[in-house]
Amino acid sequence: MKTIFKIIEKVFLLICITILADRSNFPPKEFTLIGKWKEIESSGSDVNKLFQISIEDGNEITFEKGNIAIDKLKNKGTYETFGDNLHISFPKEEYYYIINRHKTDPEKMYLTPADEYYSILCDEGCAFLYKKIQ
Repeated sequence: MKTIFKIIEKVFLLICITILADRSNFPPKEFTLIGKWKEIESSGSDVNKLFQISIEDGNEITFEKGNIAIDKLKNKGTYETFGDNLHISFPKEEYYYIINRHKTDPEKMYLTPADEYYSILCDEGCAFLYKKIQ
């Protein structure tokens, strides 16, 4: 009887190891701009130190297929990406950013404000952390 339990125990252990090993073979989520993003943090530097500020009710922007952008107020515009450069155009405003993907979470990205030549606007560095919410 003990032998049967040892065999069952070993089979169960082998099944668990196989399942865990197979799970690690799933491809990680890949970054995609398509979706609804919410600003959750602002970061920068004030010469002496870096700072991060949590944002409670941050800006929201939705990037849809067909290069359609929709802001928090439901204004529709367009967007284009060129590598890590992002240009968002609404009827009355245009925005330029440099996209920096989060190192470990493909559901987060940093947007750094830039000018139309994609030169960073903040002398001391600044960025807004966005999290995908849909």
